[in-house]
Amino acid sequence: MIPMKQTVTIRKAGDLDIWGKPLYGEPTVYPCRIDASNKRVQQVNGQEAIATATILIKSLIPVGLSDQIEWSDELTQMYCKPPLTITVIRNFSGKPLFTQVVV
Repeated sequence: MIPMKQTVTIRKAGDLDIWGKPLYGEPTVYPCRIDASNKRVQQVNGQEAIATATILIKSLIPVGLSDQIEWSDELTQMYCKPPLTITVIRNFSGKPLFTQVVV
């Protein structure tokens, strides 16, 4: 269907450190499709933010808004950001096909 030639690393947020920042767990790597483009999106809390990429991962994956997403582009520039929005794309019967993460 859609070629998944790139990879993305997701680090799940865990407990908080003494300064209130999340400690991240072990990285999990997924094959994906990354479309880099700057666009304005509305976050879950209603605020507007600028998204730098849309990541499409096959099937339903466990990702949360407090997790850390890491990827690199074709110029080998590394990015590390939390998700702005997470959407599950389903087929007509309701089966999850893709997880779309906007960062």
